Amino acid sequence: MKITNLILRIFVNKDLQKDILFLKSIDFFEELNTLQLKKILFHTYKKNYMQREIIYTKGQEANLFCIVRSGKIELDYDNKKQVIQKRNLFGKKYAFNDNEVYANTATALEDSEIFLIHKNDIELLMEKDKNIGFNMFKKISKMLYKREKNER
Repeated sequence: MKITNLILRIFVNKDLQKDILFLKSIDFFEELNTLQLKKILFHTYKKNYMQREIIYTKGQEANLFCIVRSGKIELDYDNKKQVIQKRNLFGKKYAFNDNEVYANTATALEDSEIFLIHKNDIELLMEKDKNIGFNMFKKISKMLYKREKNER
């Protein structure tokens, strides 16, 4: 880990360094190297949401993979609400499927910064770097396995 930090300090600007280290701190991206994380960040845009601002609504075309950089997000599934905080992902199950709509509404509970990756960009990224695609597939599979195991 120390070598990674040294390389980042030498070759990368400070904001990009922070973003790479942030992604590296998330289980979903932990096995990716610095170059792969830079590729992901190239396809990522940051957006700030104010408290109570809607990120997407139930029934809207699902096309975003979202990462909470700061703040809190509420996912409202009609009768059930879930709060997502820093270092957590949402919208991931939609990012890998065609013709999906969101089953929930995502709203910022407080001022929040979200990293957004458009579904088309994920597909392009996975096509260009098969290792990134394989790693994401493995992580999604593990998440589904855990969920299924917990539901038994």
